[in-house]
Amino acid sequence: MRKKAALLLLLLLVASLTLSGCSLVVKDKVKDAAQIILDVNGETVTKGEYLEKLADQENYLNNYYSYYYQMYQYYGISGYSMPSAEQIHTEALTTVHDETVKDIVLKQKGEELGLNTLTEEETAAAKAEAETNFNEMLQQVIDGGYLGETTSEGDALKEEARKYAEENNLGTLESFTENALETAKTNKLRDYAIKDVTVTDEEVQNQYQVNVDDAKKQYEENLSAYGTAVNNGQKAYYTPAGYRYVKQILLKFGADDQTAIDTANTAVTDAEKALTDAQAAVTENDDAQKAEGVTDETKAQLAEARTALDQAVTDAQAVLDEAKAKSQQALETAFANLQPRLDEVTAKLAAGEDFDALIEQYNEDPGMQSEPGKTNGYAVCTGYTPFMAEFVDAAMALANVGDVSEPVKNDTYGYHILKYVADIPEGEAGLDAFKDEILSSLLSSKQDETYNAAVESWTNAAKISYFENRLEN
Repeated sequence: MRKKAALLLLLLLVASLTLSGCSLVVKDKVKDAAQIILDVNGETVTKGEYLEKLADQENYLNNYYSYYYQMYQYYGISGYSMPSAEQIHTEALTTVHDETVKDIVLKQKGEELGLNTLTEEETAAAKAEAETNFNEMLQQVIDGGYLGETTSEGDALKEEARKYAEENNLGTLESFTENALETAKTNKLRDYAIKDVTVTDEEVQNQYQVNVDDAKKQYEENLSAYGTAVNNGQKAYYTPAGYRYVKQILLKFGADDQTAIDTANTAVTDAEKALTDAQAAVTENDDAQKAEGVTDETKAQLAEARTALDQAVTDAQAVLDEAKAKSQQALETAFANLQPRLDEVTAKLAAGEDFDALIEQYNEDPGMQSEPGKTNGYAVCTGYTPFMAEFVDAAMALANVGDVSEPVKNDTYGYHILKYVADIPEGEAGLDAFKDEILSSLLSSKQDETYNAAVESWTNAAKISYFENRLEN
């Protein structure tokens, strides 16, 4: 009997352990953390090390996606949602694996080639760069308001920022320095991989022609795109026909007059909305009377209400008319107040004074006070959409280079006085204007391609063992 009882007890214990998922088995945490997760050419990464990297990457991704989610919400942009925890975990797993393998492969290749040692000068430069980047990060924490309503200043404020950065995994000076030193070593390896990369004159010429053709196509589809590029200080590979340079003297409304105009225009906008609402109420009333199943009593009530609604429309129209009259009066007053300055400018122009000198003295357009507008003027053509029609029409109406327009009224700004400065010849800009830029761009692209191909080749040649299943326990 005792043997049977003991056997029964043993069977019950085994069943209990099976049903509970072996809950009585206690895992050795130290031994578990020491398991090998990744082996690259004999260099291993333990589970503990791997999980630490994984946690940091998941934290980064959570912060990254959360930031953009908040930005989309703030600006009312729909269609963006936070990835699930599972999606973030999967992305983090892939990133950690790929980056860890790459880091080990690059380190091993650097050691093989004797490129993993930095000179004193290289070390000092990397440390200096790390300190600069670290301090810039701390300043971003301070300027971004992440420290709340702090009253600290100087070193105390910097110390608060340092603690915030450390607590939120933004990095420490030590981590910045470590990254900078590793980057310096990687850059030596990259320099080795790309040392023979060159760009031929033929490649530069071919790329120039591609860019010219792209520019032609762009301007055929959107003629104004050329002017926008040039007026923003960009060089253009190709100039379409019909463009000219125009300078202006802009006389803007005074501050008080502009405020009066803005106030009057707001009143017009409000009155227009009120009139629209009143008219909509009349329409709604009419539709209700015509609806099926409406009783005679309800129709009578609606008809009686119509009188009041009609009066509301009349009253709203009267308010709008008055608002428009006040807006027009504010505008006329503003133009009248500009007249003395306008008379000064036109008199000096009539006396033959230099247009550029008068720009310096009277102009209130910032674009004429900074490059490239200060030297060249604005590039405009017929139908140029970024500028107001009054400006463009007057600019294109000038018949000859050197002509100056009569004062041009603009209800938004004030008065324009325009000078036709020069024609912009149609055609290609020429290779010389872009050769260095194209050469630099092509060289950078080819170097990136060569280095990436080298890293891929080194990685493919490596013996890699990945024990992902050990992460699950």
